[in-house]
Amino acid sequence: MDSKAVTLQDIADAASVSVSTASRALSGRGDLKASTRNEVLRVASELGYDPTQTSRGRPTTLDLRLIELVLGTFGDAWTDAIVAGARQGAFDHGYDLVLTLERDDPSDDWPARVARRRPSGVILGLIRPTTRQLEELSGARIPIVLLDPRSDPHGELASVGTTDWQGGYDAGKLLASSGLSRFAVVTGLPHYRFGKAREEGFRAAIVDALGDAPVTRIDARWTGPNITPDFRRFMASDASPVGVFACNDEMALDVYRAVAALGLRIPEDVSVVGFNDEARAAIATPPLTSVRQPLQAMAARAVQLVGELRAREPERYERIELATKLMVRESTLLSSETRE
Repeated sequence: MDSKAVTLQDIADAASVSVSTASRALSGRGDLKASTRNEVLRVASELGYDPTQTSRGRPTTLDLRLIELVLGTFGDAWTDAIVAGARQGAFDHGYDLVLTLERDDPSDDWPARVARRRPSGVILGLIRPTTRQLEELSGARIPIVLLDPRSDPHGELASVGTTDWQGGYDAGKLLASSGLSRFAVVTGLPHYRFGKAREEGFRAAIVDALGDAPVTRIDARWTGPNITPDFRRFMASDASPVGVFACNDEMALDVYRAVAALGLRIPEDVSVVGFNDEARAAIATPPLTSVRQPLQAMAARAVQLVGELRAREPERYERIELATKLMVRESTLLSSETRE
């Protein structure tokens, strides 16, 4: 059949759906079953449908059912979990998943590459787009979802994250209940939105439980061993046991190394709580108590949100937060009955 002669009615008849359903499937808008949408796309392809031709003479695009996941790195525990969750979410909702790396090279224009592919939506992991990048994506009318952004989007963009403040609070409540009287919080540099929220929650729990018990901040990089000197100075100031909350598991495990270098013991001398609950937390020696982020569920929810934004784009966006869960193990001073 000549592609110029193919109409929505032709596609609807061949796919055994209504014209409105065929239109929604081809535009990627509206709530349809994945099987229905995929059947319409299959029929359109077989008939040679040309999406650039419409009765009004205006160009349109055939939604290729692609989700673009843009990350600054791959191959670590956080990104592995995010990719797995996005892949499952894409499968569940009838999308294919494309992975894109945000390179350090300033000449690398990933938004232009994304815009040329015209995916159904873009999920940005730990990335807040610049004004220029945002304009390029928005100009192509591609829905954008921020996944655990480093700064607060203030309702200007859709975002999915976790209950960072509550996770920090739960860590503080646990350590405060263990009979300790002094504490440290290891925060990541730069001081991203989620790190600040975790620290604020932790400090609030200590105040609620113990009033003015001292909490010392120890700054560290988010990745790489780097806190031993500051931790050594902190421990030298007082020989009493201490509770340490690290804003991610990598920094928590660096605390482990610092404790060993000082000839101290976990949890007898230092009780440690991390954040993320990476796979290596449970196999550390001793197993690390950690605040679990539902990373895979967060990524899957971001995929679902893309579909919602294609159906209806609000003027202001509420942040979607999935609950954390404290996984209690042997790195904290608690009875065995309360551990995982």
